[in-house]
Amino acid sequence: MNLSPGQIDSLKKLISYKGYPEIDVQYEILDHVACRVEELMNQNPKLSLNEAFAKAHGEFGVFGFSELEESYKKVIQKRVIKNFSVELKDLFTSLRIIYPLGLGFIFHQSSVLLGNSNLWLILMVGFVLIASIGIISKYWSKSKAYRKYASFQVTALWFQLLNLGIICAFNAYQFVLKSPQSLFEKVFSGIILLVLGVMFVSIFIIPKVVNQSIRETEKLKAIYET
Repeated sequence: MNLSPGQIDSLKKLISYKGYPEIDVQYEILDHVACRVEELMNQNPKLSLNEAFAKAHGEFGVFGFSELEESYKKVIQKRVIKNFSVELKDLFTSLRIIYPLGLGFIFHQSSVLLGNSNLWLILMVGFVLIASIGIISKYWSKSKAYRKYASFQVTALWFQLLNLGIICAFNAYQFVLKSPQSLFEKVFSGIILLVLGVMFVSIFIIPKVVNQSIRETEKLKAIYET
């Protein structure tokens, strides 16, 4: 006995009802469940598809399919981190490094030429704010289009990093420029500047990482939605 396309669709709906709405997660679970459901129905032809699914689900223990979901998402997270690391290495070992270094030089020289020691920070804050908002705006529609795929939603966590950059940019402008006096204020200012620097570099990397995830999600869509 082989499960029919209709039965496969029913299993996907049952998996979704269990709290797994992402399409690629459903198929990942389906890979582990379909064979067992088919085996149970072969052993007992009187079992309905729902009964066989419930029995197969019970065999996964108290946490059900959550371990499969977690394992799948961890694989995606590792892949995204790897992509980021590769792009970071490529940035620092290619001519693309000219962009962040060039901007940094322009910010510094503007501060020197205009005699304003804080101008470089103001320019960097402005750049991080505008670039972060621009990236979020550019990929927002993609985020909505691929919201049913964990492969992209995990990558969308980079948007949270951009939000953090925006928050740090506001804090840098409002707090650091006030010349902190206490030890706490100096440490806090240092942390803000460090995060701002990381965000400044990340601006040149995040779009490439997101584009990679879009390509990978498109491949999944071509497989699962045909």
